[in-house]
Amino acid sequence: MACVIAGKRWPLRRERLVLVHGSGCSADSWRYQVDGLSREYEMVAPDLPGRGGSDPAGEPSIEGYAATVRRVIQRSGRRRVFLAGHSMGGAVALQVALAYPELLKGLILVGTSAYLDALALTPDILLWAVAVMPHKFKGMFFSSQVTGEALAIARGDVRRCSLETVLGDFAACRTYDFRGRLKGLSLPTLILCGDEDLITPVRHSKRLHKEMPGSTLEVIEKAGHMVTLESPQRVNAAIRKFIREI
Repeated sequence: MACVIAGKRWPLRRERLVLVHGSGCSADSWRYQVDGLSREYEMVAPDLPGRGGSDPAGEPSIEGYAATVRRVIQRSGRRRVFLAGHSMGGAVALQVALAYPELLKGLILVGTSAYLDALALTPDILLWAVAVMPHKFKGMFFSSQVTGEALAIARGDVRRCSLETVLGDFAACRTYDFRGRLKGLSLPTLILCGDEDLITPVRHSKRLHKEMPGSTLEVIEKAGHMVTLESPQRVNAAIRKFIREI
């Protein structure tokens, strides 16, 4: 299992933040969070199986990815961590919270949904958007305000992900549904979403907020699905505020 690890381990009680990427991506989708927050927190961003520096590991599933993240958390020490997930990674984070709540201090859910069949995308459309019509990729995943650098990071990340891995991710997404399972979660939770997100529109974040008592919802203006790359300063500021208030 490959991980990006950043942030000094001093002081010893520095908070640890584990970042889980979404479908068709790698830890690189959290690049601006790792760079921007590592002076304050210990940052751990794993590549899920089959992408980045991590080998494939059996049939993809949300439960399997959650077990992988659990091992990453346990290897990083005994302290509870803040767990952030983007898109499919948010579903993985929710599964970790439901199955292993003792490992977590708080949840950060970015551009995700209580039911992943809500993703308005198929692997064929994704590949078409990247390989055949690059300008469509921009419109599907970003707002019109996106910079060239953020777009290049996301497009390169998806292109490096194999077709087999992308298909596995979407198969896992289409079989999972958290509706009705979240009211019992008592973890502090921050929900973030771009107001121009076409993949997991704002209504899905609002539903999560409604189903998770005590959660905080922040909608980031002029940002699409890849809000971590498109609006890193606002995402990082929201994360800082959330962690400081716990």
